Amino acid sequence: MIERNGFRYSEPKTVTSDAETAAWKRLDQKCMPPRAMGLLERVAVRIAAIQNTDAPQLTNPEVFIAAGDHGVMAHKVSFSPQDISWQHSINMAKGGGLCGLFAKKYALPLRVFDVGVKHDFSPEDGVVSCKVAYGTEDMLEGPAMTLEQCLKAMEAGRDQVASAAARGCNTIIFGEMGIGNTTPAAALTMAILHKPVEVCVGSGTGMGPKALEHKRSIVKAAAERHYDENCNAIELMARLGGYELAFIMGGMLEAAGQGMVILLDGFIVTAAALLAHKLDERVRDYMVACHVSNEPGHALQLEHLRLEPILRAGFCLGEGSGAILAWPLVKAAVDILNEMNSYDDGNLDNATEALNQAKAQDDSLSLS
Repeated sequence: MIERNGFRYSEPKTVTSDAETAAWKRLDQKCMPPRAMGLLERVAVRIAAIQNTDAPQLTNPEVFIAAGDHGVMAHKVSFSPQDISWQHSINMAKGGGLCGLFAKKYALPLRVFDVGVKHDFSPEDGVVSCKVAYGTEDMLEGPAMTLEQCLKAMEAGRDQVASAAARGCNTIIFGEMGIGNTTPAAALTMAILHKPVEVCVGSGTGMGPKALEHKRSIVKAAAERHYDENCNAIELMARLGGYELAFIMGGMLEAAGQGMVILLDGFIVTAAALLAHKLDERVRDYMVACHVSNEPGHALQLEHLRLEPILRAGFCLGEGSGAILAWPLVKAAVDILNEMNSYDDGNLDNATEALNQAKAQDDSLSLS
Protein backbone atom coordinates (compact mmCIF):
# COMPACT_ATOMS: atom_id res chain seq x y z
CA MET A 1 0.00 0.00 0.00
CA ILE A 2 1.02 3.60 -0.61
CA GLU A 3 -0.30 6.79 0.98
CA ARG A 4 -0.65 10.12 -0.78
CA ASN A 5 -2.39 13.18 0.66
CA GLY A 6 -3.99 11.00 3.34
CA PHE A 7 -5.35 8.35 0.96
CA ARG A 8 -4.06 4.78 1.09
CA TYR A 9 -4.30 2.48 -1.93
CA SER A 10 -2.45 -0.35 -3.62
CA GLU A 11 0.58 1.04 -5.39
CA PRO A 12 0.44 0.75 -9.20
CA LYS A 13 3.35 -0.86 -11.00
CA THR A 14 5.07 1.20 -13.66
CA VAL A 15 3.93 0.01 -17.08
CA THR A 16 6.93 -0.79 -19.31
CA SER A 17 7.26 -1.17 -23.08
CA ASP A 18 8.51 -4.79 -23.06
CA ALA A 19 5.07 -6.41 -23.41
CA GLU A 20 4.03 -3.71 -25.85
CA THR A 21 6.94 -4.59 -28.15
CA ALA A 22 6.17 -8.30 -27.90
CA ALA A 23 2.47 -7.66 -28.65
CA TRP A 24 3.30 -5.69 -31.80
CA LYS A 25 5.54 -8.52 -32.99
CA ARG A 26 2.76 -11.00 -32.37
CA LEU A 27 0.27 -8.86 -34.29
CA ASP A 28 2.69 -8.67 -37.21
CA GLN A 29 2.41 -12.45 -37.57
CA LYS A 30 -1.37 -12.39 -37.93
CA CYS A 31 -2.99 -13.13 -41.30
CA MET A 32 -3.57 -9.51 -42.26
CA PRO A 33 -1.55 -6.54 -43.50
CA PRO A 34 0.23 -4.73 -40.67
CA ARG A 35 -1.97 -2.15 -38.87
CA ALA A 36 -4.98 -3.21 -40.96
CA MET A 37 -7.20 -3.03 -37.84
CA GLY A 38 -5.94 0.38 -36.81
CA LEU A 39 -7.11 1.50 -33.40
CA LEU A 40 -8.13 -2.01 -32.30
CA GLU A 41 -4.51 -3.09 -32.61
CA ARG A 42 -3.41 -0.13 -30.51
CA VAL A 43 -6.00 -1.01 -27.87
CA ALA A 44 -4.80 -4.63 -27.82
CA VAL A 45 -1.21 -3.50 -27.36
CA ARG A 46 -2.18 -1.07 -24.60
CA ILE A 47 -3.95 -3.83 -22.68
CA ALA A 48 -0.97 -6.14 -23.24
CA ALA A 49 1.28 -3.49 -21.68
CA ILE A 50 -1.08 -3.07 -18.70
CA GLN A 51 -1.00 -6.82 -18.04
CA ASN A 52 2.69 -7.19 -18.98
CA THR A 53 2.02 -10.06 -21.39
CA ASP A 54 1.57 -10.45 -25.14
CA ALA A 55 -1.44 -12.69 -24.42
CA PRO A 56 -3.70 -10.49 -22.22
CA GLN A 57 -7.03 -11.69 -20.87
CA LEU A 58 -10.12 -9.68 -19.89
CA THR A 59 -11.66 -11.62 -17.03
CA ASN A 60 -14.85 -11.05 -15.06
CA PRO A 61 -15.41 -7.42 -16.16
CA GLU A 62 -17.76 -5.36 -13.98
CA VAL A 63 -19.64 -2.06 -14.24
CA PHE A 64 -19.60 0.28 -11.23
CA ILE A 65 -22.15 3.13 -11.19
CA ALA A 66 -21.54 5.65 -8.41
CA ALA A 67 -24.42 7.95 -7.47
CA GLY A 68 -24.56 11.27 -5.64
CA ASP A 69 -26.47 14.55 -5.43
CA HIS A 70 -25.14 18.10 -5.57
CA GLY A 71 -25.80 21.22 -3.51
CA VAL A 72 -25.00 23.40 -6.51
CA MET A 73 -28.42 22.38 -7.87
CA ALA A 74 -29.70 25.27 -5.71
CA HIS A 75 -28.60 27.45 -8.64
CA LYS A 76 -30.66 25.52 -11.20
CA VAL A 77 -27.74 24.25 -13.25
CA SER A 78 -29.88 21.46 -14.69
CA PHE A 79 -33.45 21.30 -15.99
CA SER A 80 -33.89 17.79 -14.57
CA PRO A 81 -35.42 17.40 -11.09
CA GLN A 82 -33.02 16.13 -8.45
CA ASP A 83 -35.28 13.20 -7.58
CA ILE A 84 -34.18 11.56 -10.83
CA SER A 85 -30.86 10.73 -9.12
CA TRP A 86 -32.46 8.26 -6.72
CA GLN A 87 -35.18 7.12 -9.11
CA HIS A 88 -32.76 6.25 -11.88
CA SER A 89 -30.30 4.68 -9.45
CA ILE A 90 -32.99 2.14 -8.62
CA ASN A 91 -33.90 1.80 -12.29
CA MET A 92 -30.29 0.96 -13.23
CA ALA A 93 -29.84 -1.38 -10.28
CA LYS A 94 -32.86 -3.32 -11.56
CA GLY A 95 -31.46 -3.51 -15.09
CA GLY A 96 -33.18 -0.44 -16.53
CA GLY A 97 -31.86 2.36 -18.67
CA LEU A 98 -29.45 2.01 -21.57
CA CYS A 99 -26.57 0.95 -19.32
CA GLY A 100 -28.74 -1.72 -17.69
CA LEU A 101 -29.94 -2.96 -21.06
CA PHE A 102 -26.53 -3.39 -22.64
CA ALA A 103 -24.83 -4.57 -19.45
CA LYS A 104 -27.31 -7.47 -19.51
CA LYS A 105 -26.81 -8.08 -23.25
CA TYR A 106 -23.03 -8.20 -22.84
CA ALA A 107 -23.20 -10.21 -19.58
CA LEU A 108 -21.51 -7.45 -17.58
CA PRO A 109 -22.42 -7.46 -13.87
CA LEU A 110 -23.59 -3.95 -12.93
CA ARG A 111 -23.58 -2.53 -9.43
CA VAL A 112 -25.01 0.82 -8.35
CA PHE A 113 -23.47 2.49 -5.28
CA ASP A 114 -25.17 5.20 -3.23
CA VAL A 115 -22.29 7.43 -2.14
CA GLY A 116 -24.16 10.68 -1.65
CA VAL A 117 -27.74 10.51 -2.89
CA LYS A 118 -30.38 12.63 -1.18
CA HIS A 119 -32.59 9.62 -0.50
CA ASP A 120 -32.86 6.58 1.75
CA PHE A 121 -32.85 3.40 -0.33
CA SER A 122 -34.49 0.20 0.85
CA PRO A 123 -32.77 -3.20 0.56
CA GLU A 124 -35.12 -4.30 -2.23
CA ASP A 125 -33.97 -1.35 -4.37
CA GLY A 126 -30.75 -3.22 -5.13
CA VAL A 127 -28.53 -0.16 -4.55
CA VAL A 128 -25.35 -0.78 -2.53
CA SER A 129 -25.02 1.66 0.36
CA CYS A 130 -21.72 3.51 0.65
CA LYS A 131 -23.43 6.70 1.77
CA VAL A 132 -21.24 9.46 3.11
CA ALA A 133 -23.86 12.24 3.15
CA TYR A 134 -27.15 13.30 1.58
CA GLY A 135 -25.55 15.27 -1.24
CA THR A 136 -22.73 17.80 -1.31
CA GLU A 137 -22.90 21.36 -0.05
CA ASP A 138 -23.31 24.29 -2.43
CA MET A 139 -19.81 24.85 -3.80
CA LEU A 140 -20.55 28.53 -4.40
CA GLU A 141 -21.00 28.98 -0.67
CA GLY A 142 -18.12 26.78 0.51
CA PRO A 143 -16.36 23.46 -0.16
CA ALA A 144 -18.61 20.77 -1.62
CA MET A 145 -17.24 18.27 0.92
CA THR A 146 -14.95 18.26 3.90
CA LEU A 147 -11.63 16.51 3.43
CA GLU A 148 -12.83 13.74 5.72
CA GLN A 149 -15.98 13.21 3.67
CA CYS A 150 -14.02 13.21 0.41
CA LEU A 151 -11.57 10.64 1.75
CA LYS A 152 -14.42 8.47 3.01
CA ALA A 153 -15.99 8.45 -0.47
CA MET A 154 -12.62 7.65 -2.06
CA GLU A 155 -12.07 4.84 0.42
CA ALA A 156 -15.48 3.40 -0.46
CA GLY A 157 -14.44 3.29 -4.12
CA ARG A 158 -11.12 1.73 -3.19
CA ASP A 159 -12.70 -0.96 -1.05
CA GLN A 160 -15.34 -1.87 -3.63
CA VAL A 161 -12.71 -2.20 -6.36
CA ALA A 162 -10.53 -4.32 -4.09
CA SER A 163 -13.53 -6.59 -3.52
CA ALA A 164 -14.09 -6.85 -7.27
CA ALA A 165 -10.43 -7.80 -7.75
CA ALA A 166 -10.86 -10.50 -5.11
CA ARG A 167 -13.77 -11.83 -7.20
CA GLY A 168 -11.40 -12.22 -10.14
CA CYS A 169 -12.30 -9.00 -11.96
CA ASN A 170 -9.42 -7.48 -13.95
CA THR A 171 -11.41 -5.03 -16.10
CA ILE A 172 -13.69 -2.31 -14.75
CA ILE A 173 -16.07 0.22 -16.24
CA PHE A 174 -16.93 3.28 -14.15
CA GLY A 175 -20.17 5.21 -14.61
CA GLU A 176 -22.08 7.79 -12.59
CA MET A 177 -25.54 9.02 -11.71
CA GLY A 178 -26.23 12.43 -10.24
CA ILE A 179 -28.40 15.24 -11.53
CA GLY A 180 -26.27 18.35 -11.96
CA ASN A 181 -22.94 16.52 -11.89
CA THR A 182 -21.66 18.01 -15.14
CA THR A 183 -21.24 21.23 -13.15
CA PRO A 184 -18.65 19.91 -10.64
CA ALA A 185 -17.07 17.88 -13.46
CA ALA A 186 -16.66 21.06 -15.51
CA ALA A 187 -15.31 23.04 -12.55
CA LEU A 188 -12.72 20.33 -11.84
CA THR A 189 -11.79 20.19 -15.54
CA MET A 190 -11.40 23.95 -15.70
CA ALA A 191 -9.17 23.92 -12.62
CA ILE A 192 -6.95 21.07 -13.86
CA LEU A 193 -6.63 22.09 -17.51
CA HIS A 194 -6.56 25.88 -16.99
CA LYS A 195 -8.98 26.29 -19.87
CA PRO A 196 -11.71 28.94 -20.24
CA VAL A 197 -15.17 28.08 -19.07
CA GLU A 198 -16.58 28.25 -22.62
CA VAL A 199 -14.69 25.10 -23.65
CA CYS A 200 -15.32 23.26 -20.37
CA VAL A 201 -19.10 23.68 -20.21
CA GLY A 202 -21.39 22.47 -22.96
CA SER A 203 -25.14 22.55 -23.34
CA GLY A 204 -25.60 19.14 -21.72
CA THR A 205 -29.15 17.88 -22.24
CA GLY A 206 -30.25 20.58 -24.64
CA MET A 207 -29.77 23.85 -22.72
CA GLY A 208 -30.64 27.06 -24.52
CA PRO A 209 -28.22 30.02 -24.75
CA LYS A 210 -29.44 31.80 -21.59
CA ALA A 211 -29.36 28.64 -19.45
CA LEU A 212 -25.92 27.76 -20.82
CA GLU A 213 -24.57 31.19 -19.98
CA HIS A 214 -25.98 30.88 -16.46
CA LYS A 215 -24.37 27.46 -15.97
CA ARG A 216 -21.04 28.78 -17.20
CA SER A 217 -21.21 31.67 -14.75
CA ILE A 218 -21.78 29.22 -11.88
CA VAL A 219 -18.88 26.98 -12.94
CA LYS A 220 -16.54 29.94 -13.39
CA ALA A 221 -17.45 31.44 -10.03
CA ALA A 222 -16.92 28.12 -8.24
CA ALA A 223 -13.59 27.44 -9.94
CA GLU A 224 -12.33 30.94 -9.20
CA ARG A 225 -13.42 30.70 -5.57
CA HIS A 226 -11.81 27.36 -4.82
CA TYR A 227 -8.87 26.90 -7.18
CA ASP A 228 -5.47 27.25 -5.57
CA GLU A 229 -2.37 26.15 -7.46
CA ASN A 230 -0.93 24.78 -4.23
CA CYS A 231 -3.88 22.53 -3.34
CA ASN A 232 -3.49 18.81 -3.91
CA ALA A 233 -5.82 16.52 -5.85
CA ILE A 234 -7.91 15.49 -2.84
CA GLU A 235 -8.30 19.06 -1.62
CA LEU A 236 -9.47 20.05 -5.10
CA MET A 237 -11.94 17.17 -5.25
CA ALA A 238 -13.31 18.14 -1.83
CA ARG A 239 -13.78 21.76 -2.84
CA LEU A 240 -15.31 21.29 -6.28
CA GLY A 241 -16.29 17.64 -6.70
CA GLY A 242 -19.00 15.23 -5.69
CA TYR A 243 -19.30 12.03 -3.73
CA GLU A 244 -19.71 9.89 -6.84
CA LEU A 245 -16.66 11.57 -8.42
CA ALA A 246 -14.57 10.96 -5.30
CA PHE A 247 -15.70 7.31 -5.24
CA ILE A 248 -14.60 6.89 -8.86
CA MET A 249 -11.30 8.67 -8.22
CA GLY A 250 -10.46 6.35 -5.32
CA GLY A 251 -11.69 3.35 -7.29
CA MET A 252 -9.44 4.17 -10.24
CA LEU A 253 -6.36 4.51 -8.07
CA GLU A 254 -7.02 1.11 -6.48
CA ALA A 255 -7.83 -0.43 -9.88
CA ALA A 256 -4.43 0.65 -11.18
CA GLY A 257 -2.82 -0.79 -8.05
CA GLN A 258 -4.63 -4.07 -8.71
CA GLY A 259 -3.35 -4.09 -12.33
CA MET A 260 -6.86 -3.73 -13.73
CA VAL A 261 -7.84 -2.32 -17.12
CA ILE A 262 -9.86 0.87 -16.51
CA LEU A 263 -12.43 1.57 -19.23
CA LEU A 264 -13.29 5.27 -19.23
CA ASP A 265 -16.76 6.55 -20.01
CA GLY A 266 -17.57 10.19 -20.70
CA PHE A 267 -16.98 13.70 -19.42
CA ILE A 268 -17.89 13.16 -15.77
CA VAL A 269 -15.95 9.92 -15.30
CA THR A 270 -12.97 11.43 -17.09
CA ALA A 271 -13.06 14.43 -14.74
CA ALA A 272 -12.51 11.95 -11.89
CA ALA A 273 -9.72 10.39 -13.97
CA LEU A 274 -8.01 13.81 -14.19
CA LEU A 275 -7.95 14.00 -10.39
CA ALA A 276 -6.70 10.41 -10.03
CA HIS A 277 -3.94 11.24 -12.53
CA LYS A 278 -3.06 14.40 -10.60
CA LEU A 279 -2.61 12.31 -7.47
CA ASP A 280 -0.64 9.52 -9.18
CA GLU A 281 0.39 9.86 -12.83
CA ARG A 282 0.88 6.08 -13.17
CA VAL A 283 -2.90 5.52 -13.12
CA ARG A 284 -3.18 6.95 -16.63
CA ASP A 285 -1.29 3.98 -18.09
CA TYR A 286 -4.12 1.66 -16.97
CA MET A 287 -6.85 3.64 -18.75
CA VAL A 288 -8.53 2.96 -22.08
CA ALA A 289 -10.72 5.77 -23.45
CA CYS A 290 -13.89 4.16 -24.77
CA HIS A 291 -15.41 7.19 -26.49
CA VAL A 292 -15.36 10.96 -26.79
CA SER A 293 -18.67 12.61 -25.96
CA ASN A 294 -20.44 15.71 -27.27
CA GLU A 295 -19.37 17.68 -24.19
CA PRO A 296 -16.63 20.00 -25.53
CA GLY A 297 -14.46 19.52 -22.47
CA HIS A 298 -14.25 15.76 -22.90
CA ALA A 299 -11.89 15.92 -25.88
CA LEU A 300 -9.68 18.29 -23.90
CA GLN A 301 -9.63 15.89 -20.93
CA LEU A 302 -8.55 13.00 -23.16
CA GLU A 303 -5.92 15.17 -24.83
CA HIS A 304 -4.49 16.03 -21.41
CA LEU A 305 -4.37 12.33 -20.50
CA ARG A 306 -2.93 11.45 -23.95
CA LEU A 307 -5.69 8.92 -24.59
CA GLU A 308 -7.22 8.03 -27.94
CA PRO A 309 -10.98 7.32 -27.87
CA ILE A 310 -12.32 4.17 -29.50
CA LEU A 311 -15.71 5.61 -30.49
CA ARG A 312 -16.71 9.00 -31.87
CA ALA A 313 -20.46 8.59 -31.95
CA GLY A 314 -21.84 11.73 -30.32
CA PHE A 315 -22.83 10.00 -27.07
CA CYS A 316 -23.66 12.28 -24.13
CA LEU A 317 -25.72 10.10 -21.80
CA GLY A 318 -23.06 9.24 -19.21
CA GLU A 319 -23.91 6.50 -16.67
CA GLY A 320 -21.14 4.29 -18.11
CA SER A 321 -23.18 3.81 -21.28
CA GLY A 322 -20.50 4.74 -23.80
CA ALA A 323 -17.93 2.47 -22.18
CA ILE A 324 -20.42 -0.41 -22.05
CA LEU A 325 -21.22 0.05 -25.74
CA ALA A 326 -17.49 0.05 -26.55
CA TRP A 327 -16.94 -3.18 -24.60
CA PRO A 328 -17.41 -5.54 -27.60
CA LEU A 329 -14.69 -3.63 -29.47
CA VAL A 330 -12.33 -3.77 -26.49
CA LYS A 331 -12.89 -7.51 -26.27
CA ALA A 332 -12.47 -7.86 -30.05
CA ALA A 333 -9.10 -6.08 -29.82
CA VAL A 334 -7.80 -8.66 -27.34
CA ASP A 335 -9.36 -11.50 -29.36
CA ILE A 336 -7.36 -10.43 -32.42
CA LEU A 337 -4.17 -10.76 -30.42
CA ASN A 338 -5.10 -14.09 -28.83
CA GLU A 339 -7.34 -15.94 -31.27
CA MET A 340 -6.68 -14.79 -34.83
CA ASN A 341 -4.53 -17.28 -36.71
CA SER A 342 -1.02 -16.45 -37.84
CA TYR A 343 0.74 -17.07 -41.16
CA ASP A 344 2.43 -20.09 -39.62
CA ASP A 345 -0.91 -21.47 -38.37
CA GLY A 346 -2.38 -21.25 -41.86
CA ASN A 347 0.79 -22.42 -43.64
CA LEU A 348 0.73 -19.16 -45.62
CA ASP A 349 3.44 -16.94 -47.01
CA ASN A 350 4.16 -14.11 -44.61
CA ALA A 351 2.70 -11.05 -46.31
CA THR A 352 4.07 -8.78 -43.60
CA GLU A 353 7.64 -9.71 -44.45
CA ALA A 354 6.95 -9.21 -48.15
CA LEU A 355 5.42 -5.79 -47.49
CA ASN A 356 8.36 -4.74 -45.34
CA GLN A 357 10.82 -5.85 -48.04
CA ALA A 358 8.88 -3.96 -50.70
CA LYS A 359 8.81 -0.83 -48.54
CA ALA A 360 12.56 -1.08 -47.91
CA GLN A 361 13.19 -1.34 -51.65
CA ASP A 362 10.90 1.63 -52.32
CA ASP A 363 12.65 3.71 -49.68
CA SER A 364 16.02 2.96 -51.28
CA LEU A 365 14.97 4.33 -54.68
CA SER A 366 16.41 7.73 -55.54
CA LEU A 367 14.41 10.08 -57.69
CA SER A 368 16.21 12.26 -60.21
